[in-house]
Amino acid sequence: MRSDKLSAERIDEILAILDELKASGMKAEVFAQSKGLGYGQLRGWLSSAPRWRAQRAGVTLPPRRSTFVRAQCNPNPAPATDGSCQPAHARITCEVAQRRAQIDWPVAHAAECAQWLRAWLG
Repeated sequence: MRSDKLSAERIDEILAILDELKASGMKAEVFAQSKGLGYGQLRGWLSSAPRWRAQRAGVTLPPRRSTFVRAQCNPNPAPATDGSCQPAHARITCEVAQRRAQIDWPVAHAAECAQWLRAWLG
């Protein structure tokens, strides 16, 4: 067990700070400075807040998964109806939290696909 586990009281204090941030309409970085908090610390709290709120409500969230995304490639593309040969495409399905995306991407442009996936997955 982690020795730095937060108490229920501290979690409630942090959630109150996050509620104050939301109500203020300020950018998180400016809000953190105004409260004397580190921006990185505030961002960490923001990422943990949904789990903390669920715990406080007695709801169990499924654990976050960080898994490999398997691309399904078709190395032998079917010819197009006009007789030309289409480039091979990879069909990639990504699920992160409640977001889901399925894309067909040309294998010849794999670097651009990887860049897009990194941006989308955050």
